[in-house]
Amino acid sequence: MKPDLKPDLSPLDHEITAVLQVVEQRTISFFRDELGLVSNGIDRRLLHEERVVLRAMTAIVAVGSRAGLYIAYSYDESLIRAMARRYTEGLSISPDEEELYVRETASDVVNVIVGNCTADLARRGETVTLSPPVLMVGARTIQGRTETTIAALTLRFPEGALDVAFVGPRLLFDEQLNYKGGHS
Repeated sequence: MKPDLKPDLSPLDHEITAVLQVVEQRTISFFRDELGLVSNGIDRRLLHEERVVLRAMTAIVAVGSRAGLYIAYSYDESLIRAMARRYTEGLSISPDEEELYVRETASDVVNVIVGNCTADLARRGETVTLSPPVLMVGARTIQGRTETTIAALTLRFPEGALDVAFVGPRLLFDEQLNYKGGHS
């Protein structure tokens, strides 16, 4: 499926759209095959000056392609807890370690999925690097600007929702997705 996008796309929009398509397919496959979670709905949005509200826990990686962008996996509390239970099935985890495993699951999932995407993107001729994940806890908002592009996927599962936000160009944001570019 193609994202619902405007016909007049900038080079950054095209780059994010190409990455989004690869990440979307890898995410759906990973959740289904590794966690037994099947999405019952998906929305796609390409935004410029609109805002994106992140969920309870967000893991962010920087992907170095032409313009560079950040990819943020933002999890509902109920979804990340269900994922952590499935991810750690068979391990004995004490109650005081549960939060650590929830955070580790959030970071590991984005690292595995986007890491696997880099091979797909490299086959397309992109030079792709990947940063270690940065984890943020607590809801927050990313405000788009005219010189930025934010694309977002929302995958809905019976266990909760996942937003995957693609934010670029990377040089206009810090690793916690705070805008640091010139003027707004």
